[in-house]
Amino acid sequence: MIELSHISKSFNGKVALNDVSLHIDEGETVCILGSTGSGKSTLMRCIAGLEKQDEGTILFGGAPVSLSNSNRYRKMGMVFQNFSLFPHLNVLHNLTLAPMKVLGYAASDAEEMAMQALASVGLAEKRALFPRELSAGQRQRVAIAQALVMQPSVLLLDEPTSALDPVSVNEVLNVLRRLKKEVTIVIVTHAISFAQEFADRVVFMADGQVCEQGTPNEVINNPQRVETREFMSHHKNLMYEIRSALFDRHELNALIEFYCNRFGLGRQAFHFVQLAVEELLNILPLEGGLSLVLSKWDDEVRMSLDVKCTETGGDYLSTENVDDELSLSILQGLCEVMEESSDGAGNRLIHIEIGQERLLLK
Repeated sequence: MIELSHISKSFNGKVALNDVSLHIDEGETVCILGSTGSGKSTLMRCIAGLEKQDEGTILFGGAPVSLSNSNRYRKMGMVFQNFSLFPHLNVLHNLTLAPMKVLGYAASDAEEMAMQALASVGLAEKRALFPRELSAGQRQRVAIAQALVMQPSVLLLDEPTSALDPVSVNEVLNVLRRLKKEVTIVIVTHAISFAQEFADRVVFMADGQVCEQGTPNEVINNPQRVETREFMSHHKNLMYEIRSALFDRHELNALIEFYCNRFGLGRQAFHFVQLAVEELLNILPLEGGLSLVLSKWDDEVRMSLDVKCTETGGDYLSTENVDDELSLSILQGLCEVMEESSDGAGNRLIHIEIGQERLLLK
């Protein structure tokens, strides 16, 4: 359906895309992952015809994608992360503008199409409201409806959930789950969990190139390239280095909250994870520094906390050695698993797990 062959693109001498070749089949859902600056959004804009590549060809249904090709507006719908709605127009007028101006529909026909699109995203009753009167999730759903009103065969979404809170994210994902059965979808995203659930194929980009692609299980759970493995580890885990007892606890707490929100966990779950980290750090010596890794298990609702710190000759979590018995008691009440070992190189390794009984509380 879409065929990219040896695409390159530079901005002011800086390479954004470097010899990218990719195909997208009809009815397929493709998620494009990669760090900021990897070329994901530039690739999406080239597919949409919003940027002209310096080299290579992009074919859509066998025909070249062109900035001057008006048929592209009917066949490709683009949704941006900042919604791109006109603030001075209400929802209905935001949706009728393109069918009337670009496709030449009469006002009555454009309104009928707009109402069908709004109904498909569950917002028909919001037609008279202005964007400022909607939540962020509702604005993004209107932006999706704005693309759908053009009756595209391909829906392109650039970071559609990056600016949304967990509730709004779920609203948008519910819409996309329904659309997955009806239209070809290409999504640029940082959200690994979303790509794992949603994609038929995952494409990982690095340094303006397609680094690796395959099924979600292949790319996310069993990456072959070093660049892919590093990206997946960084985004699936929260890694934090503590170099002294004077570390920024507010920063760590904010990172834990953001990490829990990424998985849609409620505030009660965040407080349990935060409390477990705080009590563990009350027990461990911080002067020598330590490494902390917080991980969400893929196959069940469970979080694990792994810590590597300097070994001093005894178990930090034993009742005989611990100075803060209250912190140890709280940890034991919070965690299903508490394990401690030595790596044989002068480091103590601590592993604790918080299970679904705590994390599923909202």
